[in-house]
Parts: sequence; C-alpha cells; structure tokens
Amino acid sequence: MAKSHTLSDNFNDDATDTSKWSPFGTYREVNQHLEVIPQGLSKTASGYTSAVAYDLTGSSFKLKVTRTLRLVLGARTFFRAFLTEDVDEVGLLVENGFLSCGQTIAGTRTLLASVPYEPERHLWWRLRESAGTLYWETSGDGGSWHILVSKAAPSFLTQVKLSFGAGRDRQFPSLGVAVFESANTPDAGLPRRVEERRLSALAVREQAAELAAARYHPEHFNNNDEVSYPGYSFVGNYSKGLRHDAVGDPEPISYGSLLRALESRDPGDFEEILQPAGAKKQTNPQAGLAFDLEAPDAQAVTMPPAPRFDSQQAAHEMGELYWMALARDVPFIDYATEAAVTGSILQRAISSINGEFPDYGGTRDVTVQSLFRGIYPGEQVGPYVSQFLLKGNADPRRPEGQGRNALDGYLTYGSQVIDQRQWTVKAGVDYLTRFNEDWLPVQNGRDDRGKDQFDLTQRRFIRNLRDGANYVHFDQVVNAFYNAAFYLLSEPTGDQKTGTGRPMVDMEFPFNLGNPYDPPGTAGDSRTQVGFTTFGPIHLLQVLIEVAGRAGRAVWWQKWGVHRRLRPEEYGGRLDNHFNDRRSYPFSTGIRNSLAAGGLSPFFSERYGSYLLPQAYPEGAPTHPAYGSGHAAMGAACATILKAFFDEKAPIECPVLSNADGTALVLYTGADAAQLTVGGELNKLAGNISLFRNAAGVHWRSDYTESLPLGEKVAIGLLQEMSRTFNEDDAFFQFTKFDGTTIRIFDGRVEPVLAP
Repeated sequence: MAKSHTLSDNFNDDATDTSKWSPFGTYREVNQHLEVIPQGLSKTASGYTSAVAYDLTGSSFKLKVTRTLRLVLGARTFFRAFLTEDVDEVGLLVENGFLSCGQTIAGTRTLLASVPYEPERHLWWRLRESAGTLYWETSGDGGSWHILVSKAAPSFLTQVKLSFGAGRDRQFPSLGVAVFESANTPDAGLPRRVEERRLSALAVREQAAELAAARYHPEHFNNNDEVSYPGYSFVGNYSKGLRHDAVGDPEPISYGSLLRALESRDPGDFEEILQPAGAKKQTNPQAGLAFDLEAPDAQAVTMPPAPRFDSQQAAHEMGELYWMALARDVPFIDYATEAAVTGSILQRAISSINGEFPDYGGTRDVTVQSLFRGIYPGEQVGPYVSQFLLKGNADPRRPEGQGRNALDGYLTYGSQVIDQRQWTVKAGVDYLTRFNEDWLPVQNGRDDRGKDQFDLTQRRFIRNLRDGANYVHFDQVVNAFYNAAFYLLSEPTGDQKTGTGRPMVDMEFPFNLGNPYDPPGTAGDSRTQVGFTTFGPIHLLQVLIEVAGRAGRAVWWQKWGVHRRLRPEEYGGRLDNHFNDRRSYPFSTGIRNSLAAGGLSPFFSERYGSYLLPQAYPEGAPTHPAYGSGHAAMGAACATILKAFFDEKAPIECPVLSNADGTALVLYTGADAAQLTVGGELNKLAGNISLFRNAAGVHWRSDYTESLPLGEKVAIGLLQEMSRTFNEDDAFFQFTKFDGTTIRIFDGRVEPVLAP
C-alpha cells in the first residue's frame, strides 16, 4: 500500500483529480487552491477524501490551510486520517477559535490538545508517524514544525483514508469559505507580484523608520521647581489627587512615590502611587512611555522649561487667568462696547494686563481685539470664535431654518446633521472658591465631576468664555476638527451663506495645492480619477484621529515625564494660603500686589470669599499636570493636517458670530471681515480649543503657546513619513506653520517654500 506522503496535489488544474480524490459537498478548485463552501442552512460538510487508502506509518501527510470557516461554535475546518469515520480516526480541527488535536478509537473520542488558533502560526497542519509514535504538528512556513501533541500510534494507521474540508453541526446563515492551497507539495511561495509587494512594503516601512531614527532627538529639561525651594514641599509642582498637608501642599512621600514610578517606568510602581483612600485616579501617566510605529516617537519632540513657580511670567499669567475668570459671562459681540465703559470688567482687564501683567505671554499693548486671544497667524483677525465652531453648511435642499442657510448652524454629516449649538451652563456659577469645603478636598482627590449646573432653557452657540470652557469640558479634542473637516468637504459652491452648488459634490473649498487629483483651480485636475482613501475624505478623517493620538502621547510625556507643572488652581491655593497667613511662598510680587491693592483687589476676596482662582468646572482641573496642554497639542496637530489637505488661502466669506444670548448667529461686519481664510480660522480653532481651557481656569497661557508648536511637529513628522507611501506622481503637502513659514512635504522631505 502506498505511503501517505506520496499523495500530493497543488490544486492547479481548476478541476478535481478524481484519481486522487472523492469530493463531497460544495467545492471548487480555482487559482491553485481548493475552496470549500458550506451551502444553505443544513448541517453538512464539504471537502475531499482520498480515493484510496494509504499507509501513514513511517510517513506523513501535510496540508496548507489558508483560511478556515468563521471562528464560531459549530463551524469546523478539519483534517483527518480514518479507517472508519467516527469510529477509528485521528485529526486536527479548528472550531470556535481553537485548534484541537484528537483521536477516536473504537468509537471513543479523546481530545489530546487544544490551543488558540493563530492563522499565521498554524498555516500548515501535519500528521506524522515515526517509530510507533504519532505526531500532530503545525508550521508557519511548511519547513519548521511545532509539535502540538504526540501519542502512541493506533494500529489502524496502516490503511487510512485522508480527508479534509469544512462543515457545520448546526444551522448558520453564513460561515464563509475554507481554503486549502497544498496537499503534500512544497510551498510554492508567494506569486511574483505578491512577493514584490511584500518586499516593497518592507522597504517603505524601513525608510519610514530610518526617517524617524535620523531625526534629532532632543534632551528634555524642566524648570527645576522640584529642587529650587528649600523648606517647601514640591509647592511649584502638580500634585492633585496625591496626599497633602493641612494647607494643601504636597506630602513628600506621596509625591516621591509618583517620581519613583516615573523614574523606574515599572508598571507595578505606578500601581503603588500613594493617594488618599478613594481619590480620583491619575490620568494616564504611562502614556508617554508608549512607542508609535508612525510619526515622531513620543519622546522625540520637546518643549522649553515651563515658567518657574517664582517667576514674574508665572505671576503675570496668573493675573490674566483671574481676569478671564471675571470676564467669563461677557458676550464676545459686546467686547468693543464693554471695553469702552469706564470701570467695566473688560476695561479693567485691559488696563491691568497692560500695567500690572505685561509679561503674561500674549500680545503686548493689549487691545479689545487681542484681549484673551492667541498669538498665531489669524487668531486676532475677525471674531473671537473660529468660524468652524459656529457656521453651518448651506444646503439648498434643506428646509428654511434647518440648514438651508449657513447661519442656521447645522453641519452636514452625510445624511445627518451636527448642530453647532450646545447645552451650556448657567452664568455666574463658579467652583472651588471655598478653601476647606471644596478646594482642599478636591486637591486630595474628591471627585466632583457631574455637578455642573446646566442652562436647560435652550441650546446656544458659543457666545462667551464660559460657553467656550463648557465646550472643551466634554469634548475629546478631535470633535471640533472632524466638524471642520465635514464643513470643508460638504460646503457647496456659493457665497458660504446660501449655497447654489451640490453639497459634497461641487466643493466650495479647494483641496491643497499638492493634491494630485483636484488641486485648486482646474488646470491640474486628473482627467479620470478623484481621491478617496488617498487624498480624499477617508484619508483625511483617518489621519485626523491618528495624529491626535500621537500628539497626545507626545504631550503626555512632557506633562508627566518632564515638567510636572502645577495647575493654576494649585497656584491659587498657595496665594490663598499667603493672604490668610497659613503659609508664605516665593511668589513674584506682581500677582500679590494686584490682589492686595491693585486691579484685582476689588474682586478678591470680596466677590468670592477667597483668593482662589474661580474654576468653571466643579472638579477643577483634570488629574494630570498642566504643561503642555493636551487640547493645545492635539488641536494644533489636527489643524496642521487640515491645512495640509485644503487650500489654506481660500477665503472664509460671510463670517458670523453669536448674538449676545447665544440663540442665533449674526453676520460679522468688522473692518477685517474680508480677511478671514481657511488657514487663519484653523489656527484660531486650535487656539480656541486651547485657550477656552484657560478660560475654565485649568491651564496657563504658556501651556497654549508652547504646545501648539509641539503638536505641529508631530503632524509634520507623520506627513513626512506618509509622503513616502503614495503611488500618485507629484503629490505633496504645502502649508504655513504657526511661526508663519511655509513648508512643502514630499517624498520623505520637509523643505521651506521661499516667498516669490
């Protein structure tokens, strides 16, 4: 009798070789493999059984199993050698996610081994008998074999039929297809084009890795606040949720347990951070230790040291934050008239920042147009709030008041809409202004989330700093940039108020200059193609969420691994201790003088009963350090991607702002109304998403200033590596950075674009 290893078939003739096989069920040979397709809902099996019996002793039979049926209970892909089916047989079986080895002797079935099925490791199956022992084996390449189990060989192996296939023992609507590629033949390897693609993919990934490795990896330095104040216990550093003494300064042993974990990087040490019982958990301190396979490593970008606790800049930044808190309820539309009123909050704020806090980090010689605004291109042009947080798409197909006009405020999300209005919170409600009742317990980890007092009368557009703070309280950062993407993709041609073109077809906003299918104008358009998963909407939406995560991990390393800067609410606690003679600290004099007898003194402590910085959120700041800002870094990264996909110079027409109560949008008619651009409003969007967190009292201005460039670096690195992957000719990304310089990214290179 022939040995089992002499039976071979590579299934390359597109027909069953009946001299070798007796087929059963539903099957087909095609493209050098056998497809087994269970049909209908019946309990059936399909496959091949050898036409004659073979001797398995001193021999073997191997089978390449490229695909099994769905990994569910009752769906079975099998290979067996039998004398009599279900009476005397041995074999391998995949079912419900497990690969099992078994034997049946005289009708008694025994499970010998079972392992989680891994398609790549278990690509080849083999039964092999040698010297009286039977081996159940698997391989990933058909050459190196792994023994799953071995057993004394049953006597019937001298005359067995060999069978393989797939089937079900219960009813299923669809189980997929089982695919077998080789029965006892050498692995032919991948087809030439497949192998070429595999090697090309490897080369591209190696090139991207080389780009990443070749980048300058900076050293990281903090401001030495942890070691600069003898006699003080880490008072210049973040400690929220750790243990504190009676006045809210960090307990050294508790803070030390955090430093130990950050230094050792041992996951177990992070579980040993000393916190009060039941304290709110720390937010993701291990994030910056993760590695990324695309874009710069989380530790390959850095930020300068944060302003020191005892610095004039920190004190002046704190002064601006007190004024932002006091101005939370002033409508943006009223800023000009309010600032002109002697004694008004805005008039006092401008005077105080210019006179008492000039080193606050924003534009010097503050005016009503620059008050509380960012410093990057476009942020001081037009209304305070970016158009991407206010305007809706103009869809001529929609009913009046429900998205036909951009002032309706509805964004087109395919067949759905997103309302730019939000449920906001009540005016005049601030938190953590009582030291013993609220501030100190929250520093010790009390979780006051969910105590927001919402204004449930109606949804409102962002009209003031409090509304903006509310927006960035509950977002996931990328929300606003997905909205911006859908706005830019969906706006039909027209005047950006009442569209005349077809939404999502006749695009008002052109793609980037380097788009290979549809650059601005029509001269460079592809004659036959449009972008979709490359240089189109799916590509854009994919990269937005990718870059947000990568920028987030980079800034989380800065927060935890480098700077550990205290939150403004913690600085406010030190000020309250100072003024109530609980403890003195090495503050710069500017903030103390303003609170004691200067511009801030009429409001603190009279209005709030303390010198604490009023918080817009019941829980105050989140449980991670201040510097850098996650909202700023991730927002800047997303804004950079959007500038890389769209023509940043395209004008924003018919700009809007909210009316005083947030119930409607009105046209902006300022002298700079015609100066708004896509790029400027994207910069402003990143600034809004960051500075609204300042308005809430949870971040410093320098958190914003230094985090936007950090996020931008991550995005540029991602685009640089991505630019090596495209098949399209002459594709590139070109945009203006936050520092005002223009760059072009192509073929793994980042080069400046010189002004004409």
